[in-house]
Amino acid sequence: MVQDWREIVAKKRAEVAKQLPQEWRLPQTILDTISASADIGVLDIPAKSGLLNSKELEITEKYDAVDLVAKMAAKELTASEVALAFCKRAAVAHQVTNCLTEMFFDQALERAKYLDEYLEKEGKPMGPLHGMPISLKDSFNLKGIHSTIGYVSFIEKPPAEVNSPLVDILLQNGAVLYVKTNLPQTLMVSHVRVEYEGEGLFVKLKSSSSGDEATGFP
Repeated sequence: MVQDWREIVAKKRAEVAKQLPQEWRLPQTILDTISASADIGVLDIPAKSGLLNSKELEITEKYDAVDLVAKMAAKELTASEVALAFCKRAAVAHQVTNCLTEMFFDQALERAKYLDEYLEKEGKPMGPLHGMPISLKDSFNLKGIHSTIGYVSFIEKPPAEVNSPLVDILLQNGAVLYVKTNLPQTLMVSHVRVEYEGEGLFVKLKSSSSGDEATGFP
């Protein structure tokens, strides 16, 4: 008997939900004020949530990628601090914009720890992306993580066995990969909507989609 696609979707959504750490879930009071049809922005939710401390908010709001890499190379920030801040913010963002298809925060934090140890041991950063958290669209393969390109029929395929070439390049240059982002089927639609994940919403107006094939998140 062929399994109904809706059952496959429900199972996948439950799996993704389990990837969200309990301690990073938004308070119900905040969730109650947010709905897919609400004409409100959610850019202020990370600060309002109380899940990120002042330093984590500073890391994710004050500095661009060049600044962050420089500060990690100078040991003013650790890769672990930066990765944790970005993981928490991504978790918050997903709960209000539906922007992620895979979350592998533990793997990212382990990678960041390794990079901190590398910097201490070698006395230099691994590369120009040392410690920089980078998200991947769900069209890129990361070993051990599922890739669907938005297809329900790809959900039950096994996790990727090899990395996409771009993924290897990012890792070789010191990047920290931590999430995969929502996208339309095959990347051939004008806005983000995947049957198994739902529609990616716009951070400035929750009643709208992100307006292109990549869901942005704060």
